[in-house]
Amino acid sequence: MDFDDVLAELGSFGKYQVKIFLLISIPCAFLGFGAPATSFILGDHTHRCKIPFYDNDTYAVQSEHHREAINRTIPREPDGTYSSCTILVNGTEQRCSEWVYDQSTFIRTVTSDFNLVCDSVGLRAHLKITYLIGFLVASIISQIGDVFGRRILLLILCTLKVAASFTIPFSVSPAMFGTLRFLEGMSSLAFYQLSFVIAIELVGPRERIFTANLSKVTYCMGEFLLTLVAYFERDWVYLQLWLAIPGALTLLYWVPGLIPESPRWLVSRGRIGEATKIIKKMAKVNKTKKNFDNIIIAQKKDKGICVILREVAQSKILVKRLLIVTANWVVAAFIYYGLTMNVGSLGGNLYENFSLLVLVELLGYTVIYFLNKTGRKSVHLLAIFGCGAASIGSILLILFAENSMYWLHIFLALLSRFGISVLFAVLYVYTGELFPTVIRSIVMGTVSIGARIGSMISPYLYDVFDGKMGKMLPLITYAVITIAVGLCSIRLPETNNRKLTATIQDVTISEGQHKEIQKEGPVDTLPLTFNPTA
Repeated sequence: MDFDDVLAELGSFGKYQVKIFLLISIPCAFLGFGAPATSFILGDHTHRCKIPFYDNDTYAVQSEHHREAINRTIPREPDGTYSSCTILVNGTEQRCSEWVYDQSTFIRTVTSDFNLVCDSVGLRAHLKITYLIGFLVASIISQIGDVFGRRILLLILCTLKVAASFTIPFSVSPAMFGTLRFLEGMSSLAFYQLSFVIAIELVGPRERIFTANLSKVTYCMGEFLLTLVAYFERDWVYLQLWLAIPGALTLLYWVPGLIPESPRWLVSRGRIGEATKIIKKMAKVNKTKKNFDNIIIAQKKDKGICVILREVAQSKILVKRLLIVTANWVVAAFIYYGLTMNVGSLGGNLYENFSLLVLVELLGYTVIYFLNKTGRKSVHLLAIFGCGAASIGSILLILFAENSMYWLHIFLALLSRFGISVLFAVLYVYTGELFPTVIRSIVMGTVSIGARIGSMISPYLYDVFDGKMGKMLPLITYAVITIAVGLCSIRLPETNNRKLTATIQDVTISEGQHKEIQKEGPVDTLPLTFNPTA
């Protein structure tokens, strides 16, 4: 009997799992505040140079006298708008060092507080990337969960996130702000990844879709809530504080017994006594009538993480899977953040655009609940090839109808966002099912590293060329990489309704290569006995 068999007897999604799942998933809504909040706290704040010796100068015109002063002092661009970075001094156009900011969209941003405009606009771009760099480091940090356990790392990360979130509004310099945003990004993503691993390791095969993707739905709900809060609170300092408050609830995880260690991980590491206590509690809460005394779980002896990693490198099956899955994550993140950075192409105001993108993203995630009927592989391939087709359609529109059929431009952009959301949702489930328990956190961290590299590169793709080629280059790149990676993904197996594998040898067995496992010798079994006094 393996761990999935034990779960089936205990109740693969009983009251115990529901409680843990809710405790983990609800905070995922608060994680939806982090990266998307960049659009509001580090927004492109419209500005112009401050008029010298005009003490109460504002961006908005106060009077006819003020308008005349602006016209005398601020030169105009070819399109008729006021220059953002230059001022007229004795008839000579010069760069300025003080600015006033438009308060129609934002009242106060990090951009306006630290004057990250004109010659300092590059610093603003770097500050945006700090959060994504935190994501990259998180992909490495989360792998520690396979070595030291899920729970202790989860507690450390939620504490770090709360501390960073509450400190950010009190930043006194761009360097301090960037450092804190890095810490917030690192702890947020690592927390999310560990939460995902804990969720799928506590439930049976058929419940993985629900558990893995409801957290994504709650994430989208958090993005909607962010939009609502940002709409009414236009000052970034108070906005950040409002967004930090709900996250403080995760500190309750420190209460003993509230969030247990993953029993599946404990079993995989040979810590049977600890796993026994948790399984006994699950049986009690789920009101399981079956007697679990003298239960035996098939289990390989713990070889140590170094030996396990060496076996992974020697497994052609896992190496092939890892390369293909990592490429998928790079493509998904590359396109997702590229589309996010190009939100302005949708037209309308920032808050409406953001809400529209989140709505499409939410629809993409809800489609995943049909995976138990359709399977993982077919939806995965349809999503990635669909993104490629939408990109090709957008290229053709730019070539032949660049300044017309705007509704079709918007439709294809939203279709790409929908497809990439479906792809992301499938990948979280698919990746977890393709790899065994002993390396699952390490794999999730590894593929996430690829995703973060893709997300960090994509925003710069729009700045390579100007004009029509500048619009087409990202789309050409999207089309090529989605089709190429999609073709490689055809070689991945279907995992629908299959038990999670625990060891590398289990993966070999699932591929039908029984001869390799026979060379390793028989599988050891470790008893799980219930001691009433424990």
